[in-house]
Amino acid sequence: MKPQILIVGSTHFHEMFHDKEPSDSFLESLQTLRGSLSSFQPTDICIEIEEKNQDKINQSYQRYDKDRFYKYESYDLGFYLGKKNDIKSIRAVDWMENDQNHNGISDAVEWAEKNDSEFMKKLTELQNFHSQLGAEENIYDAALKLNHPENYKRDHELYGHMMLLGDSWDSSIHWLTWWYKRNMIMVNNITRNLDSDSRVIMIVGAGHIYILKQLLEASGKFDVLTFYDWEESR
Repeated sequence: MKPQILIVGSTHFHEMFHDKEPSDSFLESLQTLRGSLSSFQPTDICIEIEEKNQDKINQSYQRYDKDRFYKYESYDLGFYLGKKNDIKSIRAVDWMENDQNHNGISDAVEWAEKNDSEFMKKLTELQNFHSQLGAEENIYDAALKLNHPENYKRDHELYGHMMLLGDSWDSSIHWLTWWYKRNMIMVNNITRNLDSDSRVIMIVGAGHIYILKQLLEASGKFDVLTFYDWEESR
């Protein structure tokens, strides 16, 4: 028996609601999403917050009010599921330090704007797709779409294309190296101290779905599924 890890790719609630409050229909669909995830019966919850902030997360988790909407998926999904399933603490597993020579994604995009219209078309289409889902009133349906293989593979294809950009590797490889390092550190943190019967839910931005799934499956030590897989199997 292997530990099970459920990846839940999500929109970022603080971006959706930075200038407004959620509608009743959104909150109703949030309860549907929470109910589905709770039926997984998790033993561990991991969230996309830097590991160095674990002490603050512990304090916030103790103060968490399930009747409040925090506009933050780590709280509104992660904390809620933790309390619902009597989980003692929520694990912060992200890493966001800047490595030397990490020059961001802007150099690659600036080069592509002048030299690779195909990449820019893919980037624009993907940005529009995520913007549309960011305005979705039904967060349960949005989560299903984000975690569908056809959609999360588009994210990964964009990173693969980015690797080819630039007059030299210096334009894109620094950022991609940082991106892969970040996700590998997350995998190391997610999988630490698991038992054979552990059931982990990872709440994370949708852009991480493919790479986390790929890295987690690479060892052969875990059963890995996405939210879409979970709903299909129920």
